Amino acid sequence: MTHKHLPHAERVVRAFKEKLSASGRQHVGDKHFDELTLMIESAISTSVLEEMERAADKIAHLAEELRKGAEHL
Repeated sequence: MTHKHLPHAERVVRAFKEKLSASGRQHVGDKHFDELTLMIESAISTSVLEEMERAADKIAHLAEELRKGAEHL
């Protein structure tokens, strides 16, 4: 997995940490916050990939329709 979305995931976790009390942050711990960051990064990457696949499918379908239309000119 690339780390393109890591900075955004880190910002999300940082914002979440700010909402927790100091004792809550200590209870959760850095290891779990790191795991949360990776989970968020993975979710972002998966969503982006799925959208790109949908867009690629649309483009492929459009290209096929254009080829069919060109055959009838």
